[in-house]
Amino acid sequence: MRRELNLQPATGGRFGLRFGSFWSLRHLASRAESFVWTLTVGAGLVIGTSAVLATEVAPLDFQVKAAFLVNFPKYMDWPSAAFAGTNSPITVAIFGDDNVAGEFGNMIEGGRTVSGRPVLLKRITKEEQIGTDCQILFIASSERQRIPEILEKVKGTGILTVGENEDFLEKGGVINLVHRDRKIRLQINLDAAGRAHLKISTRLLMAADVVRGKSE
Repeated sequence: MRRELNLQPATGGRFGLRFGSFWSLRHLASRAESFVWTLTVGAGLVIGTSAVLATEVAPLDFQVKAAFLVNFPKYMDWPSAAFAGTNSPITVAIFGDDNVAGEFGNMIEGGRTVSGRPVLLKRITKEEQIGTDCQILFIASSERQRIPEILEKVKGTGILTVGENEDFLEKGGVINLVHRDRKIRLQINLDAAGRAHLKISTRLLMAADVVRGKSE
């Protein structure tokens, strides 16, 4: 069963980005210097929002992908070994897409925390910079040839790997963001998540277009 994205009015005159059956991504309110998403997964779970809404426009792919990356931490349970301490940040590393990185940076510029941990951005410009000092690693399609080596490098480290290539799950990635019917769709590999010792919220699984494997 396919589940799509839809912007529907939320409380306070804002718009929420919702996941669910028969919903489609139609609008994103924005201004030239400010974009806002309120990500809602399943029935009624709303994740943070800010900024002023204006003329409704269709979001660009990189903006939707950045919104996913900003909100994924709400639905992830990392092993304790993934953090140096109880207040250590959730670091999101982005490799190969300056647009996604720039939009992500804009979204967290005012400060964002999840379970008391600040969310930080790490820009990756070359493969040698990829290490175990992040909790989420986004690998853009521009780096598709490097995916096997990168996934092997972070294997078993508790890093949530996110890609945007058709065969990303087959290569061992955990979450894939793919373009289908003019929408960004979510695919999840539970086997890969288990190998990374990651637990994914049922609400996020319900939002996925494709879920492969079984949860541990």
